[in-house]
Amino acid sequence: MELYNEEAFQRLDRVMQLAHEKGSPRGFAITTGNREGEQRSLTGGYHDANKSSPINVNSSFLIASPTKPFVATAIMMLVQRGLVRLSDRACKYLPEFETNDKRSIRIIHLLTHTSGLPDMLVNNEALRQAHAPLSEFMTGTAQAGLLFKPGTRLSYQSTGILALSTILERTAGMSIGHFLHKYIFRELGMGNSQLGIAPDDAPPLKEELQVKCEVEPKPGDKPWGWNSKYWRDLGAPWGGMMASAGDLAIFLRHLLTISAGEPGILHPNLLKAMTSNQLIRMPHIDPAIAHSTPWGLGWQLNWPTHPRGFGSMLPPTAYGHWGATGTLLWVDPQSELYGVLLTSAPIGLENRAPITYSNMLRAVWNK
Repeated sequence: MELYNEEAFQRLDRVMQLAHEKGSPRGFAITTGNREGEQRSLTGGYHDANKSSPINVNSSFLIASPTKPFVATAIMMLVQRGLVRLSDRACKYLPEFETNDKRSIRIIHLLTHTSGLPDMLVNNEALRQAHAPLSEFMTGTAQAGLLFKPGTRLSYQSTGILALSTILERTAGMSIGHFLHKYIFRELGMGNSQLGIAPDDAPPLKEELQVKCEVEPKPGDKPWGWNSKYWRDLGAPWGGMMASAGDLAIFLRHLLTISAGEPGILHPNLLKAMTSNQLIRMPHIDPAIAHSTPWGLGWQLNWPTHPRGFGSMLPPTAYGHWGATGTLLWVDPQSELYGVLLTSAPIGLENRAPITYSNMLRAVWNK
């Protein structure tokens, strides 16, 4: 039997093109491959509503929350270097967490969405409208009340990722965007990826190759949304990374090669920890939650029948991450395959079209 199913790939191409012709997504880029280096890609649509130029494999999308596993990888690189420990209290690096109930937050809680911090600040939109810097978001995070005692529940928390990036900045002496560029993007040859303003030694992403999300600013608003220069320069560690499908494929394949024993940016033991269910090791987490909606460190494991899983064609051992801008990354370590789905169409909590695309993408491979 052939490993690769061309007919299945062409079927996915037709589905994507039809969706585009009906109006959404306005643009997309999809790539899949295996550890050995076989890879297929398809693209369609345009960078913006003006149809100024067609999307290609080097087009950079705002990937939103898949930024989080990159931040988690950076933290684990600090663990490998002996600069931080998963068991450390966050307040060791964040004195502003010394007070109140935040003193019991540990780094592992921030990596597993069990810290009790809120997802977004109550004044998140106001801060963005005011073009606030990340430091003001961090001040708000330090002042925010916890939703529950750390380590006792699971609740998705973007502010926890901001706290992790602040720990990295204070430990490594550089911003998370510069760290990712120096130790991941440049190391792996990801030339179409960027978080925030490009470092001095990196060319900025070309404006004409940046895909615009299908959102429109409200009349009279100061530009602060996903397509604004403010948001794309801010470098939000919870969702501000720009990347192409080709670059993300490089990263995901690199993870597969690490798991296979090849040298890489991270020790295989740490990658295994990142992609294993960590919730089952937390004694105060409801076991039903820990087994039905598992999380690793920065990576979500697949929930095959859940509306926010990666699809029923992938096993529970697959790991990945969703992005609200219409993006999805996944790795199937059992079959040594990966998938990148980038679209310009934002998603909600239910009825996510990319789950269909994900199922069809996995069906491209016969193993």
